[in-house]
Amino acid sequence: MANAKERKINPGRTAAKLLISLAAAIACSVMDGEGLSIYEVSEGYSVMFYLFIVFACMSGFHAATLATMLKIRLRKGSDIETGMLSVLYKVIAVIVAIFGVALIFGQLGSFAGFFSMFGGMMLGWSLQAPVSGIAAWVLVIVSRPYKIGDRIIFPNLGLMGDIIKFTPMYLTLNQVGGTVGSEEASGRILHVPNNLLFSTVAINTTFHQKDEESAYILDEAVFRVTFDSDWDTVEGILISAAKEATQDIIEKTGQEPYLRGETWDYGTLFRIRYMSDATDRPRILYEITKKATKSFQQNKNVDLVVPFVYSFKRHLDSSPLSSKGNEDLEQIKVEEILYDVEEAERIMLADKAEIDRIAKSIFDKGLLQPIVVSRNLDGGGYRLLFGEKRLLACIQLGWVRIPAIVRNRLGTDISDPPPVFPQF
Repeated sequence: MANAKERKINPGRTAAKLLISLAAAIACSVMDGEGLSIYEVSEGYSVMFYLFIVFACMSGFHAATLATMLKIRLRKGSDIETGMLSVLYKVIAVIVAIFGVALIFGQLGSFAGFFSMFGGMMLGWSLQAPVSGIAAWVLVIVSRPYKIGDRIIFPNLGLMGDIIKFTPMYLTLNQVGGTVGSEEASGRILHVPNNLLFSTVAINTTFHQKDEESAYILDEAVFRVTFDSDWDTVEGILISAAKEATQDIIEKTGQEPYLRGETWDYGTLFRIRYMSDATDRPRILYEITKKATKSFQQNKNVDLVVPFVYSFKRHLDSSPLSSKGNEDLEQIKVEEILYDVEEAERIMLADKAEIDRIAKSIFDKGLLQPIVVSRNLDGGGYRLLFGEKRLLACIQLGWVRIPAIVRNRLGTDISDPPPVFPQF
């Protein structure tokens, strides 16, 4: 802010300087015309003529500054703008004064030659970017890869924004993101020099086809559920949520949402993919996430994963705040878990590759999701409820004890979900 204050121009002081420098220039011109040369610097030119040039340049500088100030104030601008322009006027005044000195000493030709050589080189170098910018502006106007209102991304610059203005020098954007962690316009204005358009990739996310009123992009929402969750139930919930949130887009594009899934360290990772409006993407993603999460919370066959904890629902059940209070996490002996050996061998043969992968993950990172068992009230030991593949992987690794969430009773509480895995 200190530099901005320094550029402020006082109008009264500027007007006074203008009158003083103008009066001095007139006085020097009159005295030189009357023959009061004081000292003749070169043939035909005196000190008075030299002073006339200096004061005339100062008068021109102050006059230009004062006129600019009045114009900016009429349109309710800031005096800081005047201060910025006054620097340009000062440079011009100094250059003119140097030409005047060169004229007095009879070196105008030599100075002009030097300036045309050195100055021309510097001018060409400094105008390289502006000329490239104007060329880019013309090409964009002619080819129209994007236009006002489009949302574009510059990956190399790390910028995204909606185009609000396009001039010969700058592409002006309303920044998307930046101040918020979402693809929504923030109101922060970005000015991208046009010459950069030749050297960076620009992605138009709202490219308009001739037969469409708006553009759509492929988007996805990611959900992580436990291995114990029912696959068909998850698929139905996600497809339904995406269809409900994008019904109007489906009608326009004819493209239905679809699902992709993959195994993850803590469970199964589902990706629901759908066509989305590029500028309305955050809202659509929010609607799908809200609808799907609420359905997961209400469905006993689906459970969300919380890393390093067994699951969201079972973590709440085993916490001190739980109203159930019939589960606990214990290190139990593998030999105390009752299972059918023949059934275990069948599963080992059918899903050997998956169990090997789980065993490797457990060996590298430990058992991140405990198994779930209930106490066998009749003959002692434990009965497996969830996690038979993790149990087999731990047996394969030679574990003696295994972390397990222990349910003290089975079937006495109607909120207890029934076993969904084979019992062995």
